[in-house]
Amino acid sequence: MTKQTLSQRAWEWIKTKPDFGSAELAQHMDVSLKSAQMVIGHLQELKAIETISAGVKPVVYRAKEGVKPHLPGKNQTALRPKSQRQRIWQAMRFLGEFTITDLEATAESSRSSIERFISDLVRFEYVVIKRGLQRKAPMSERTGNQVRYRLLQNTGHKYPIARGQELYDQNLKSTVLKPVRISKKQKELNHAMA
Repeated sequence: MTKQTLSQRAWEWIKTKPDFGSAELAQHMDVSLKSAQMVIGHLQELKAIETISAGVKPVVYRAKEGVKPHLPGKNQTALRPKSQRQRIWQAMRFLGEFTITDLEATAESSRSSIERFISDLVRFEYVVIKRGLQRKAPMSERTGNQVRYRLLQNTGHKYPIARGQELYDQNLKSTVLKPVRISKKQKELNHAMA
């Protein structure tokens, strides 16, 4: 059995009433007044209800006689469009090693969205910079060179979500904390003690 949409449930109730107000509908449907007003607006566009007293507060509406509005249900099997981050994540998983230009072409996303997502993943060490820009090289040698990245943590098909100082991995269903950076001196000291 398919679950009815808010508009479908509202219409079933509205048909049984001689008239109603938006507050009544909101109370019966157990939704906010704003949601009830949106449903009323939708049904007015479909010419299923009419206003019978607009000059007074609250406004009163009623269902039109013999009207059956087309209120399609939710299609649970319909493919939902993938978010930009999901497309970028899928492209990273497919390519393994990539540049921003590679991701622009593969994920069909904007450069700024890709750069933001990569910077989040670099902070949490899901992605590493494999080859940076050669800033000291002459310009003739720098042209065509781009920063190359490599995906280190391929945990599954759902993209990770950065939230401030932590990253939620939807595949692991857990939170990953931002790694603590160890200074070069501390690394040398750790090697000396080992």
